Amino acid sequence: MNSYSRLLYFVKPYYKRMLFAVFCMIVAAAAYLVVPWLIKNVVDQVLDEKNMFMLNLIVGAIILIFLIRGFATYGQTYNMSYIGQRVIIDVREAIFNHLQKLSLSYFDRRKTGVIMSNLTNDVAALQTAVVDNLISFITESVTLIGSLVSMLLIDWKLTLVTFITVPVVLVIINVFGKKLRVAGHDVQGRVADITALLQEVISAVRVVKSFAREDFERKRFEDENDRNFKAVIKATKLTSLLSPMVEFSAAIAVAVILWYGGYSVVTGAITAGSLIAAINLSNPVKRLSQVYGNIQKALAAADRVFEILDTKTDVVEKPDAITLPAITGNVEFNDVSFSYDGEKAALE
Repeated sequence: MNSYSRLLYFVKPYYKRMLFAVFCMIVAAAAYLVVPWLIKNVVDQVLDEKNMFMLNLIVGAIILIFLIRGFATYGQTYNMSYIGQRVIIDVREAIFNHLQKLSLSYFDRRKTGVIMSNLTNDVAALQTAVVDNLISFITESVTLIGSLVSMLLIDWKLTLVTFITVPVVLVIINVFGKKLRVAGHDVQGRVADITALLQEVISAVRVVKSFAREDFERKRFEDENDRNFKAVIKATKLTSLLSPMVEFSAAIAVAVILWYGGYSVVTGAITAGSLIAAINLSNPVKRLSQVYGNIQKALAAADRVFEILDTKTDVVEKPDAITLPAITGNVEFNDVSFSYDGEKAALE
């Protein structure tokens, strides 16, 4: 099961709110799709036929549509934010509860600051994947499907022509999606390293000052901070590259629509309003690719969170274990030693 599927498992208890939020998203997307059709009617009927009744009707429809879209946007934003916050709380509690079950060897191998970063920074990053980008992803997906259907109704040949850029866009999204996920892992790891360093230095501040190690610790923090900066810049570079590349592909699609659509208008195959509507309907692919890139970066945090939840405890209670009754007496240790890894003694 991939990280996103596992993340959606935490959404399951709030499925009613989720369904209502998705309904609001569909309404908002539908409202967006109606506007190009209204523009088509303005060009074809109002401007060409000087139809004032149609103009008044379209203006009233636009006001009503945006009013409905406003309520739908509020509904989707509020409910998805509510779900997102609940999921964050549930995930954080699941991690904390699981940490209580893990053996001491787990904490012996990992820095306290890194574990704290998993509970704070990584879990907080999930909100981006669950709330903001999930809203955009569903909305843009519905809009894209609606746009394709609308374009098919306008002119199926024009729609098929626009598909020449789809394979290119899909390849770009796939390649950059994988790289962004790796870059996201690196960013979250560097943030955890900074948190670990801060926890280590602040908790031992008396020792640091006693041995006059302030300059040494300052240099350590500067180096760690610089590594974090480089990781963030690398992820930013990938995100910055994804957008213009998809934009260029989308521009090719618009150019093809404009040329073929213009030719169709000249020959009388379609109206000028249909061409304008088709151009307005060709935008969701670009926005969808940007959302996908953001989701991939956020899922890097999800991978780190589920890595903890998948960690098994070293000490497992036997199925037939008995409950020890109340006892009295003394426990005495003679010549006892213990090691987690079989090499370095933890107790002698």
